[in-house]
Amino acid sequence: MTLPGHALVSRKIINGLVSPSLQVQLFGVDLTLERVLTWTSAGTVDLDNSPPPTNLPPGSYLVEFNETVSVPLDVMGQLFVRSSLFRSGALLSAGVMDAGYTGAVGAMLQVVNPAGLRVYWEARLGQFVFHQMSEPVEGYDGVYQGSTRVG
Repeated sequence: MTLPGHALVSRKIINGLVSPSLQVQLFGVDLTLERVLTWTSAGTVDLDNSPPPTNLPPGSYLVEFNETVSVPLDVMGQLFVRSSLFRSGALLSAGVMDAGYTGAVGAMLQVVNPAGLRVYWEARLGQFVFHQMSEPVEGYDGVYQGSTRVG
């Protein structure tokens, strides 16, 4: 179940709206710009800092996650970037995880920090969020079903 915009405000899940009548939408709340910052050094994303990092210059990369999914027929999933990653100057993009999909999960990692990104093995880059649907659907049956790798 996804919370509607008005519930996010009334339950004080999102606060500090500049113009609630314009920002509150059916399925969320629009966020408004407060300030623009720039990076002055390479960002770092890690799990425990033990192995040496991989230094990624600015650019786009296909990343594969350790975790796999088995999405029920009445659930759909989304992948969101962790705040520590975007604060380091990188973005994570992926499509919807279709109901019924089972297999490997990957995403596009875009390093936009001009100084690059230091990423450690097993670093936490994104977060899965799953939404319960009102009823089961037929489910995914495409070419990637059951895949063990993304690339």
